[in-house]
Amino acid sequence: MKERTILNILKGFQKVQLEDLCSLLGNDLSPRLRKSQLADQLALYLKEQPHRWLSCLMERDILLLRRLVHAGPDKVQYMEFADYPSILEVSGLVDFDDSDEIYHKVWIRREVYDIVAPHVEQAFRKGKSSGRFELEQAGLGLLNLYGILPTEVFVEHLVDWYEESHGDATEELIDVLQQSPLVKLCRYTDQYGDYMCSPCVIHPEELFDFRQQIPDNDTWKPFSSQDILEAGAGAPYFTVAMKTPEGRRLDEALRRLGYDGFGLVLAEHDIWAEAQFPVDNEALFSALDRFPGTGVSERDCSDCFQAIIDYANRAPKWALNGFSAVEKDYLVLSPPDEKPETEEGAASEAPAWEMPAPTISEGYTDLIEKDEALERLSDLMPEGFPFGLAIPHVAPDDPCPCGSGLRYGHCHGKVLN
Repeated sequence: MKERTILNILKGFQKVQLEDLCSLLGNDLSPRLRKSQLADQLALYLKEQPHRWLSCLMERDILLLRRLVHAGPDKVQYMEFADYPSILEVSGLVDFDDSDEIYHKVWIRREVYDIVAPHVEQAFRKGKSSGRFELEQAGLGLLNLYGILPTEVFVEHLVDWYEESHGDATEELIDVLQQSPLVKLCRYTDQYGDYMCSPCVIHPEELFDFRQQIPDNDTWKPFSSQDILEAGAGAPYFTVAMKTPEGRRLDEALRRLGYDGFGLVLAEHDIWAEAQFPVDNEALFSALDRFPGTGVSERDCSDCFQAIIDYANRAPKWALNGFSAVEKDYLVLSPPDEKPETEEGAASEAPAWEMPAPTISEGYTDLIEKDEALERLSDLMPEGFPFGLAIPHVAPDDPCPCGSGLRYGHCHGKVLN
């Protein structure tokens, strides 16, 4: 078995992957080189110029390297599972093991340790003092608030943030931005244009389709400099709007269910991410299915359910260009026990309900065709079989017919089943 060296790892990549890695690490080699030549030259670059490629890493990767170097070569560090991998892991510069269901194991081999150990502290100080790390945090904050932005709009917002935070120094911003790997890592280009995309957006095409269905959706919500920085903090987990009253109530409700530490951060992150697409999305309430506490009361679960709804309605939404559901009066979730208003404005005694349309699978496509359908089915049914008006079944995971956007089991199904 071959020794796991940098060169052997690089030779396992496809040529296009090596080209991307060269670009990300600041080593623009000629595309005319063969794959083996690319691997050889990139391995040589990594060994001989660590001060250069370390300056191309984002703060998250530098912090990971610092931790591994402080621990020493081949010393396993137990990390939280990230929602997206780091460049170091993707490139094979650090080793990892995901066989443990709870922790993500990471360590650094002696070969890589010897290369980076003398330079990692200097790279960290340089990134911090130059303002590059702060710029990355602001850029990620913008992307986490908006999801996806056209590149030119992203730059405009970043310039506005920089002028508010540092004064009118656009040229200085451009210089720092050119040295940041943020643009390379978060760039998304397709047939529709050039965009900057949050690492937490898994399916950009779905987000584009969702946005197009929303009326009057052509403005971007403005955010303060502090809002932007807070939305980009805590990589790789981002949880936006946790400092709002709704966010604080959600935090308290999750703690009463037994969440704490990293588990609490992960639960809040998942709720934020799922709140971006709340319609027909039962995963928004998955924290209620796996809470770690014991002896939790039904009241605590109910309070947390309500807190999730309130938070989802208040958090900035990608589909709404940073506006919340409450601000746009769109995609608003209503608690299932809330009594709808009648035309006169008084609360109705019974839950609002719309009869689901009969489907072909129920035997006929329209109520008018009932007699014709019964004729066709009569030969197939036992004699004396009682025919009645068929009402289509609503499964617990189906959207609730009341139009709340929740699944039936979380809405009227809790009352009417």
